[in-house]
Order: sequence, then structure tokens, then C-alpha cells
Amino acid sequence: MGTHASTTDLSPKSEACAVGTGRTRPGPATRQTSLILRPLATAPGTARGTLNTTLTLWGLTHLSDTAQQITSELITNAITASRAAAPPGTEPRPITIRISARDQELCIRVWDPDPTPPPRNQPPPGPLTEHGRGLLIVSALSHQWGWHPAPNGGKYVWAGLRTLTGDTPAALNAAIRADRVPEGTL
Repeated sequence: MGTHASTTDLSPKSEACAVGTGRTRPGPATRQTSLILRPLATAPGTARGTLNTTLTLWGLTHLSDTAQQITSELITNAITASRAAAPPGTEPRPITIRISARDQELCIRVWDPDPTPPPRNQPPPGPLTEHGRGLLIVSALSHQWGWHPAPNGGKYVWAGLRTLTGDTPAALNAAIRADRVPEGTL
């Protein structure tokens, strides 16, 4: 849905998802929070709880369902990457989620220690396959997503959501269906 980062330039295309913590131009300040998590099975739930509290404080609860699903997928992928990057016999490194909002966009960015780019343009997994749908879900729910190398190693995988009410993926999909499907057939 929407525009996605190209395969040649994978840096964020918006202020909310831009790397760095300082203001880059005059205007509203970026609201942000972050959380460091051990790569455990409980990490997605902990990240979703932090996300929900943050969205409530920022008045963005209309994004909760979509943002929770994106967060779960990005955190789960980061856990897998952290475990895979750990040398045998060592503990996997913690992962970090950064949530920011600026200029009518919410950005969910997750760091993991593996510098390997996430797979892009892969075919959907078979119906009985248990893994491989995470980034397809992120792509479907976000208006853009991508990745970039982290300055101190590893990578960030990020997804952006528009914050305007009525501009959520569900609302946009409903509007698209309303334009294409004859009335009364949904």
C-alpha cells in the first residue's frame, strides 16, 4: 500500500522515520520514545504495551491495531536476526524499538545486530509455511517501509504510518473498495 522505499535507496522518505534525534528544520518537534529489549518470546508483547501507552499519550489511538501488528512483525524479525547473529555459545544481543511521530506520520523503527538486509520482493510463502509473512504484512499495513544500516553496526528496519484520522490502511482500503466494488456487494 502506498509508496515503499526503492531497492536502491532504502533510507526513510519522511521526517518521522529519518535517522537522528535532533530537529532537522523549523516546525513541530519530533515526539519519540525507545525501548531496549532482550530477544525473548515476551519482547513483542512488551513492545506492543509500550506502543499502546505511547499512542495514548500522543492522541494516536486510532493507529493502535495497525501499529501493534507492524510492531509485532518487526520485533519478531529482529529477535530472529539477533539470535542468528549471535556467535555459538553466546547470548543474542538486545534489540531496540524506536517510536516517533512528526509531520503527520508515525514511525516504528527496530534495530537488530545483524547487518544483513531484510528480504525484499520475495514470493509469498506457501499456505502451510509457518514463517516468511512478516514483511509482507508490514508492507501491506504501512504506507512505506524500508531499512538502513545502523551507524554502529546492525540495521534498522522501519515502517511509517500516516497519523491523520481516516488515513489508516483500513480506511484507505475501504475507500478503494468503495470505488471499485458496486454498492451492496461487500
